[in-house]
Amino acid sequence: MEFRRFVVGPLYTNAYLILADGEAALVDPGDDHPQLRQPLPGYTLRYVLLTHGHFDHADAAELVQARTGAPILYHPDEQSTFWAMGRKPPSLARPLQDGDRLPLGREELVVWHLPGHSPGSVAYLWERGRVALVGDILFAGSVGRSDLPGGSWEALGRSLARLLGLGDGWRILPGHGPETDLATERERNPYLQELTDGKP
Repeated sequence: MEFRRFVVGPLYTNAYLILADGEAALVDPGDDHPQLRQPLPGYTLRYVLLTHGHFDHADAAELVQARTGAPILYHPDEQSTFWAMGRKPPSLARPLQDGDRLPLGREELVVWHLPGHSPGSVAYLWERGRVALVGDILFAGSVGRSDLPGGSWEALGRSLARLLGLGDGWRILPGHGPETDLATERERNPYLQELTDGKP
C-alpha cells in the first residue's frame, strides 16, 4: 500500500490517500484540496473513510462523494457527533463496526473502534504493513482531547492502551502533525507513559 498525506483546512488536518492495486481510499477529507480534485490514472476511489465526525476531518466528504460516487463510511456512533457540531450526518453507505475488514486491491484495512476523542472514533489498520491511521486518538508527543461533546478521558485511556498492545513496530499516521511510531510514543509521550506506568 502507498500512503499519500495532504494537509487540509484551517486546522491543518492530515487527509490520507491510500493506493493499492488500482484501488484507492481517501481518509478524513476535512477540506477540499487541489490535489484531491485531480483524477487518479489507473485507480478507482473505492471508499471515503472518516476516522470521526469533527468538521476538520469530514467537511469535504460529501464533495468527494459527489465527484466520484465513492461511498462514505464511518462508525454509526459518530452520527451524534455530527449533530452536536450542528451538522447533518452524511449518508452512511455502511455502518462500520470494530473488526470490519475493508478490501482494497489485494490488501485490506481493519477497523478498530477507539472511542474517547468522540464516541465513534475509529482507526484503520493495515496489518501486513503495520500502519495505523488513528485520527485524533494519538499524536506525536500528545493524545486527542476528550472535552468535546461525546468525549471521555476514561474511554480514551482504554483506546490508547489497546493501541499500545499492537507492539512497537507500528507506524502511526495521525490526524494532525507528523508521522510517528508506537516505539517512540511509548518512550517519549507523557500520556502513554502514564498508561504504561499504571497510573490513572
